[in-house]
Amino acid sequence: MVDSAGKGAGGFRAGDEVMAYLPRFGDDGGNGYAQFVCVPQEFVALKPKRLSFAEAAAVPLVSLTAYEAVVMKARFERGDSAFVAGASGGVGTMAVQMLRHLGAAPILATAGGEKSAAYLRERLGVRAEHIVRYGGLPAEEVAARVQAANGGSRVKVAVDLVGRDMKRVCLRVVDYWGHVCSIASDPNNPIPQIFTTQPEGLFWKSCSFHAVFLRTPVRGGGRAYFGQFQRNLAQIRDWLESGALQPPMTAEIGPLNAQNVGRAHLMLEGGHTQGKLVLSVG
Repeated sequence: MVDSAGKGAGGFRAGDEVMAYLPRFGDDGGNGYAQFVCVPQEFVALKPKRLSFAEAAAVPLVSLTAYEAVVMKARFERGDSAFVAGASGGVGTMAVQMLRHLGAAPILATAGGEKSAAYLRERLGVRAEHIVRYGGLPAEEVAARVQAANGGSRVKVAVDLVGRDMKRVCLRVVDYWGHVCSIASDPNNPIPQIFTTQPEGLFWKSCSFHAVFLRTPVRGGGRAYFGQFQRNLAQIRDWLESGALQPPMTAEIGPLNAQNVGRAHLMLEGGHTQGKLVLSVG
């Protein structure tokens, strides 16, 4: 909720119920571990009326990331197939919904176990035959299973939300002239063949690779780039308000304090959270 608005914050006033993306503008600080935050208006949107505050808090970061990958960079047409590695997380939850809303079909996804598979089926509507189990399998086998689940064909769009071996899977399953979008930088796990004429190489497929790192335009580009965030967040809000998108599943951990922060981080470090974790302030 807006506590106060500056002179340049047109469209907002004290008492407005809002949601916001809280970027880091430097090496330290930022983000939402606070009762009050100050944020440029371009990163704020009115909260969809149908969402709770906890649901709205979970929306901006994951939705803006998914929007950049799926809408701004994937460049697919209705009926094009898509694969999402890491679909049961927060970004994946929104990416799958955006792909479906914009007409991608079929949508394939990976699951590490039955809990993730059930989430994909029951919450995101991914068909059972389009869910690929990857536990203990090498990248080559996972890629073969993804392609088999797509009727033996490669996919037009592959979205990597995990990195490492899953990036290799995406590079293998993407079709000629296709698009790979990744949010995982993998600084310690380079793929030497990525630019060669090998099965995992971009030149082999004549395809494109898109890196998605949400805060770099904010940190490096300055205010000239803020408007794009405002436009993207407005579109996301409209989709949520209309019901075209549902917010990610949220687990409310409790009030913001050291104990609950520790609990939340342990859950995240376990690597198998679904949706988003929310701490409340008041």
